[in-house]
Amino acid sequence: MVGLKQFNFDSTYTNSLGENFSISKFKYYISNIELENPVTGMKKSVPNSYYLINESDSASKKIWIDNDGIGFTKISFLIGVDSLKNVSGAQGGALDPANDMFWTWNTGYVMAKLEGSAAVSKQMHHVLEYHIGGFRGENNVLQRVVLDIPSQVGNILAGKKNLKLLIDVDLDKWFLGTHNLSISENPVCTTPGQLARQFSENYRQMFKLRSTSVEN
Repeated sequence: MVGLKQFNFDSTYTNSLGENFSISKFKYYISNIELENPVTGMKKSVPNSYYLINESDSASKKIWIDNDGIGFTKISFLIGVDSLKNVSGAQGGALDPANDMFWTWNTGYVMAKLEGSAAVSKQMHHVLEYHIGGFRGENNVLQRVVLDIPSQVGNILAGKKNLKLLIDVDLDKWFLGTHNLSISENPVCTTPGQLARQFSENYRQMFKLRSTSVEN
């Protein structure tokens, strides 16, 4: 989504700061998924849960999790790749460098990538380019997202049924959230640092649970 509008690559949008932009690439990692029921104290961590979500690949936007029959009312995950994997060199699968999300010059992963163009960008060809990474110190961009599941829905899962969660991702939150980050002033961010951290603190807020449905 971009605000209340459905996202498409061939469309132009206006962010909350009044800037027109279009997007040609949008990819990000989801990892370290956890299911939790604070009432019962039950908690499940999903091992080796590293997923590369690519907006141009619809199949990548579907994640299957075995809840082991636990009724849960919260789901949480990291946006990005945890520090252990960042210092373990190039990996395979979703973490394969061939996915164009690994910085060979600065061992570590790009946690989220957003590319496109905007008339207000002063870069050549009006480019906007955000490659958000960095996992060390005060400018660590790893962000944990926590989404609440309605208890009457989540508790049904104890009966071994499948729960489908439809989660919206709002690109407008990249620019207006904890920080006002206009495209005109910040058309490019491709190195770790304060700006990258600020973008991550914004896009942490882009996830919202739209609906739930229970299936046998």
